[in-house]
Amino acid sequence: MPDYPVGAVRTNLRIVAALSSRTDAGVTELATELDLSKGSVHNHLTTLERLGVVVAEDGRYRLGLRLLDVGMQVRDGMELYQTARSPLAELASSTNESTALVVAEHGDAVYADVCDAARNDRRVRLGTRLPLHTTAAGKAVLAQYSLDEVEAYVETDGLQRRTNRTITDAASLRDELRTITDRRLAYDRGEAFTGMRAVAAPVRLPDHPPAAISVLGPGERFSGKRLEEDLPGLVISAANQIELTLTD
Repeated sequence: MPDYPVGAVRTNLRIVAALSSRTDAGVTELATELDLSKGSVHNHLTTLERLGVVVAEDGRYRLGLRLLDVGMQVRDGMELYQTARSPLAELASSTNESTALVVAEHGDAVYADVCDAARNDRRVRLGTRLPLHTTAAGKAVLAQYSLDEVEAYVETDGLQRRTNRTITDAASLRDELRTITDRRLAYDRGEAFTGMRAVAAPVRLPDHPPAAISVLGPGERFSGKRLEEDLPGLVISAANQIELTLTD
């Protein structure tokens, strides 16, 4: 169990995480789920309400938009995000599929930007977090890690299963990461969501954390030549455009 010097901060974040998975909740529900006293939960919620993080309505609590504002400010300040916006939109337009910019944070693939095509049947939204090894973009990021960093990821986070196609064996993951490095291309064949596929390319920049861009959609549209040739070429081209802009 990690040591938390300021336990109250951890409790606040646990409450925020619990509220993020539902529309709203009462004090008793949260106390039961988090194994805390109702008095403690109420005090933390009152503090969070006064800070504008949660909203109280008829004795129930929900997250407010303060965290969204903070997150958007962080995202908008990323040079990578600003540079990737145009290539990401062009990729969505040329493929008529959803596209995403993904960065790594605490062992997760975080969707820092998502551009929707006209036909929107994606499973991710802005801010979605998924284990790195379960997505094409996440694996494209992992492929940029050193061997020691990959081992640390496996040991710390484990290779949790999301579908029956998720890679859960460390040796298999290492083999796939070598292939991704050689081809500069990563695939997700239903490893994060059943029936969904994705193609991703790493965005490799010397002064920026590892990132990747991907195009994603349902399996029936991601097959054959389109999956193996057409989409990969477009994704790699978009990644090249981002890299050239930021290294120019």
